[in-house]
Amino acid sequence: MDKEVFLTAAKKFGTPLYLYDLKEIEKRFEMVENTLLGVNHKVFFAFKANSNPYLVDFLRALGLGADVVSLNEYKLALSVGFRTSEIVVNGNGKTTDELKTYAESKVGCINVDSLEEIRRFPNLSARIAIRINPNVDAKTHPHISTGLKKNKFGVDIQTASRMIRNLPSNLKLVGLHCHIGSQITNISPFMDAFRSLKDFIEEENLNLEFINIGGGWGIDYEHNGKGLNVRNYREKVVPMLRNFGVPVHLELGRFIIGPAGYLVTQVKEVKTTALKNFVVVDASMSDLIRPSLYNAYHHIKFLSNDSQIVADVVGRLCESGDILAKDRKISKPKTGDLGVVYDVGAYGYTMSSNYNLSLRPPEVAFDGEKLKLIRRRETLEDVVRLCKYPEN
Repeated sequence: MDKEVFLTAAKKFGTPLYLYDLKEIEKRFEMVENTLLGVNHKVFFAFKANSNPYLVDFLRALGLGADVVSLNEYKLALSVGFRTSEIVVNGNGKTTDELKTYAESKVGCINVDSLEEIRRFPNLSARIAIRINPNVDAKTHPHISTGLKKNKFGVDIQTASRMIRNLPSNLKLVGLHCHIGSQITNISPFMDAFRSLKDFIEEENLNLEFINIGGGWGIDYEHNGKGLNVRNYREKVVPMLRNFGVPVHLELGRFIIGPAGYLVTQVKEVKTTALKNFVVVDASMSDLIRPSLYNAYHHIKFLSNDSQIVADVVGRLCESGDILAKDRKISKPKTGDLGVVYDVGAYGYTMSSNYNLSLRPPEVAFDGEKLKLIRRRETLEDVVRLCKYPEN
């Protein structure tokens, strides 16, 4: 995105702020579609990656379905115009009341996470897929790995087999679900998981309407060309998908919207100690927690032309872990300069908080010509209002 867009957005809406490039979202979705040419497929957008109503409605208009992991995400999907048949429900720990809501509204599919969940189902008809845990190491961060036996999601092959044999008559098994983790940049874990899934289908002689292979496509956070190689995916994984002989569903979030998001921040202080340099900005871990939570790398660029320094880029929270980048080589900024944190479209705003009574930043969309405010900046009154209630 052009430098002038960041400058204009900061001047108009203040900092910190989230800025989304709608053209980039379209480009990323087109990349997915081109990668899967020849495969009968449907992409469902993972609401947990970014649940801004304007953005999920924009994705709906592009033709994506909705992948939701909570009742509130489900209600949001309905409110922006998704049909129930376009919604896939995921997640563990679903309550009986939640399952009743999904069944009564006839959602496209409920991905069942456990044998215990089957037992909690109300006596209502529902379309389900069983989430298979193939015990495949996705070679990603432990907090976003979901396909190992020690992970909390899904069931092992043996348990899935028992579930199928004892499935209540009101539940129709229409598919199998397999999601092994997020931010996967090596195709071999996908291939291992899909082989296991194919073997299971053949052993059980299942007649399915589709398979759901989850998401997990990794992006190039470090800007060194090491994101998921979609050409390799097309050459080696896509033939495996065709071989299933049924439509393929995908649940993608990060790959589509991650690179389209930017966190624009302003430098408040450049501090030098005997040991190192610190660039203090007005964004913090309350706005973007991934670096603190996962030790995640985000490319950061300061809109200055000074000499290079090595510094920690930190926020203003009273927390030693409030670090956006550690020992990073950057252009030395001055107080008031803007900095841009890249690839924050996914798991950025959705994981923000009010720690230190920080106020969540605004969200702005750019369509290539105009900037549009799609969520205003939070105020202290917004936060305090939740604590005001009538006397009992």
